[in-house]
Amino acid sequence: MRVRIGPRERAVAVALILGWALVAPPASAGGAAEAEALVRTVYYEGLPGDAARALDDGGIARLGAMLADPLEAPYHGNIVDALGWSGHPQAFAILERYAASSPAGEVDRDTFRARSRLPQAMGRLARTDARALAWLLAEASRDRAPGWSFRQQRGARLRTLLQEQVLTGLALSGAPAARAAIEAQLAAPGQDLAAQRRRSFAEYARDLHARVARGEETPR
Repeated sequence: MRVRIGPRERAVAVALILGWALVAPPASAGGAAEAEALVRTVYYEGLPGDAARALDDGGIARLGAMLADPLEAPYHGNIVDALGWSGHPQAFAILERYAASSPAGEVDRDTFRARSRLPQAMGRLARTDARALAWLLAEASRDRAPGWSFRQQRGARLRTLLQEQVLTGLALSGAPAARAAIEAQLAAPGQDLAAQRRRSFAEYARDLHARVARGEETPR
């Protein structure tokens, strides 16, 4: 037997479908798929902070899994950046765990890129998470070279580079305690080239901190 559906029945069916669409919960706009797409993209002007801040718990968890996976190393730099921009409560634990798993010996370009970006990511995260600021302050007080290297970046040269990144991270936080740590570098003794470079970079960090504190460094 063939059932005939008239205009009225079709109208009721369409109304029911549209009503379901209006009340159905939307798909996550910042979940695992969006997180992967965000960090697998090549950026020429920096990773978009607004997209990182839109990531939900699932998106942040996916970034954590990717950062722990050596096969995802080409994207680790972007992952570190995204976690810093995200301001998510789970981001610090992921970044801290990555920082603590420091490699030894010569590393590849992807690892160097991600490791050198950690302090700036912590600086952005410190705007919403005091633990990131505490991490930076602790790093600023350390004066030893890491146990890894990348090409000519090794020993004292690598230590200087990473210390400058820590100062930049402190500046990006905009926190009063960060300014005090930067000022301490300006007052450090010594007249050799290394001391002069340290004070010169600290002056840059102090100026950057002032701009961030005044709200002139608008997050992307």
